[in-house]
Amino acid sequence: MSEPVKKKAVQHLLVWMPNWLGDVVFALPTLQALRKQYPEARLTVVARPPVSEILPCHPDIDCVIPIPTEIGKRALAQMRFAFSLRKYHFDLAVILPNSLRSAWLTLLSGAPRRIGYETDGRNFLLTDPLPVVKESRSIHGSDYFAGIVKPLGIETVDKTYPQLLTPDAIGKQRELLKRMGADPSRNLVIAVAPGASKPEKRWQTERFGILCQKLVKDKDAKILLFGSGGERELLDEVRRFCPGKSAFLLAGLNLQVVAGLLGNCRLLVANDSGLMNFAAMIDTPVVGIFGPGHPKTTDPPIAPERKELVTLNFECSPCRHRFFKECEPSPNKKPFCLEDITVTQVARAVDALLDRLA
Repeated sequence: MSEPVKKKAVQHLLVWMPNWLGDVVFALPTLQALRKQYPEARLTVVARPPVSEILPCHPDIDCVIPIPTEIGKRALAQMRFAFSLRKYHFDLAVILPNSLRSAWLTLLSGAPRRIGYETDGRNFLLTDPLPVVKESRSIHGSDYFAGIVKPLGIETVDKTYPQLLTPDAIGKQRELLKRMGADPSRNLVIAVAPGASKPEKRWQTERFGILCQKLVKDKDAKILLFGSGGERELLDEVRRFCPGKSAFLLAGLNLQVVAGLLGNCRLLVANDSGLMNFAAMIDTPVVGIFGPGHPKTTDPPIAPERKELVTLNFECSPCRHRFFKECEPSPNKKPFCLEDITVTQVARAVDALLDRLA
């Protein structure tokens, strides 16, 4: 840090949020620690949709400014957006993403103090650049973000979350599920999210389908298939394995709606993904399928008894995601750390979690 930031000097605090849902989940404890450190300051966050959809309900956030989707990667449009932030007169900006772009836009926002990791050659854009965490591939995501605020005098970050899902939100979506034919009071409702940020992190679609088919036949389950708007085809492939009207495709929904639906599910089965961590944050039990990732870096934030993590613990996990440059692909073009996970293993994890939740 150049000079210590005095608490009274920070009247308006800007937090530039990560782009990915899982990273936002891991960053929220750091944001909450900033609120405790600067209780009198106005706290504004800038975030991209769709992650910006879940932030207005957080009690520590005063204002959410979504990054307009239409600006894309156009430099001039991005600059206009950044300049539009100057009217807020930020005193301090905490930049959580590692990108050069986020540091550049924060500079243009007019914030006089800008703190973040000196990644991506951006140290000249920051007033308070921090050395890159050398163990970034072996520490949990929440610890990585917590390191950014240590120079502000925040030595410990409480990794708990406020109640972001209200009974009203759960009740509203429960009525929707009843109309769909998946009444949580009468059916075992299980959420399934077969997507992930990269194809190499996705367990085979066919295996998700066989798992869903097994859950329907053995447990008379109702399956809610979650994914982004771009994953509709993927979800439909999984749905084809499910008999009758046992599975429901839910693609591209607002994240607040997704939260209400997940709150009505007994559990979620998902790849190592943002939705897995989002579900854990709102206390929906999870079965997480880990291949290239590892729980030591993306362990879902939920009590141990409310999660089952399926991983083969390859020595190279978590890897650098340089797929098939450092390992050989399987015949299905998946890394073997994911390919070798069977339907039986995941089904057993579901059974174990259901037994504990009973």
